[in-house]
Amino acid sequence: MKSVPIGNNISLNYNQVGSNVNVIINKVKRFIGIFLLVLCSSFTISCEKEEDFVINPDSVVGEDVKSEYKNGDGDGNEIKENGKDNVDDEDEVIRNNEDILLGISKYMNQSSSGTSVQGADCYGDYLFQFQHANAAVYVYNLKEKVFVGKIALKPNSNNHCNNVSFSNRFYEEDDEFPLLYVSGSQSGTYNQVQVYRIFRNDDVFSIEQVQEIILPESSPSNNLYWTGAIMDNDNGYMYIYGNHDGAQIAKFVIPNIYTPLITLRDSDVLEHFELSSFTHQQGAVIKGNYLYVFDGVPAWGDTNYLRIIDLKLRKDAFIINLTQKGFKAEPEGSFFYNNELYCATNNSGIYKTDLDLDFLTGIVPIYDN
Repeated sequence: MKSVPIGNNISLNYNQVGSNVNVIINKVKRFIGIFLLVLCSSFTISCEKEEDFVINPDSVVGEDVKSEYKNGDGDGNEIKENGKDNVDDEDEVIRNNEDILLGISKYMNQSSSGTSVQGADCYGDYLFQFQHANAAVYVYNLKEKVFVGKIALKPNSNNHCNNVSFSNRFYEEDDEFPLLYVSGSQSGTYNQVQVYRIFRNDDVFSIEQVQEIILPESSPSNNLYWTGAIMDNDNGYMYIYGNHDGAQIAKFVIPNIYTPLITLRDSDVLEHFELSSFTHQQGAVIKGNYLYVFDGVPAWGDTNYLRIIDLKLRKDAFIINLTQKGFKAEPEGSFFYNNELYCATNNSGIYKTDLDLDFLTGIVPIYDN
């Protein structure tokens, strides 16, 4: 064999080099072949036809409906065909986690004249809490911590007023307040939402109903009983939540605000999922991608809870025992004011929660009001 010296007395054998080169080339060819086979297989799988989520053309829709609504949540997370959540069972909720709630304390008193006051929401410095059956609306100035007065309403014996939720839509451009959605069936089966305009002249308030939304008829096929409406102002949807064979949560396009009477049907549901049952669901509010629901009636022996539900993952993020924190009043309205979560109770005061925002960073984002 012929060899030539290289460097410091190192010999390179030409025949040996040729043999080694052939081995390397064969290995490279084999690797490229396997890689191409895997690539083609992956491409075939990824190109399978994706099912479109079809919205009933006869459905009532709002002004900002997207032209397509895929069978997913927009971030590549598949939704099961029946619309229920598709979260792994092993990814469990952190239950009774007291670390994120440092405390809950009374912020201000309520008017002593109201009985069975229910859902509440605020816009600016003003809080509006509705009385059962539309008996009245109680108005508070949260900044000054004072009761302003009450507004008379047309009674509605079927409306428990369990939830009150401001939208970000104004009926007229120069309105001071956006439209307010009030809901909560007394019967549990005939569920509706009243939509109101609010007017203010100094501290004298008046109210006008501009729309009624009839929610899907309750049935064993949809389990949408005892439902209330919550406006998702960050993402532009309306959710309803109820309790029958589990906590039921459904998502809708916000109906056109200028149609006086709207009837929604099961075919109008964009997404629907269920979780473990509420005890007795109270007021709810949505911030970002999270739904905050106060739960419990202490007079009936319930433990008070705050449930924080991840609407994208369709699961509980946290279930917090409020009774263990000393909160024993009946929770009613749920709202954010100055980036803090508050709860208006049934005549026991308005309470402010102390959520640990550092702990929540990256888990439950809190947005400015």
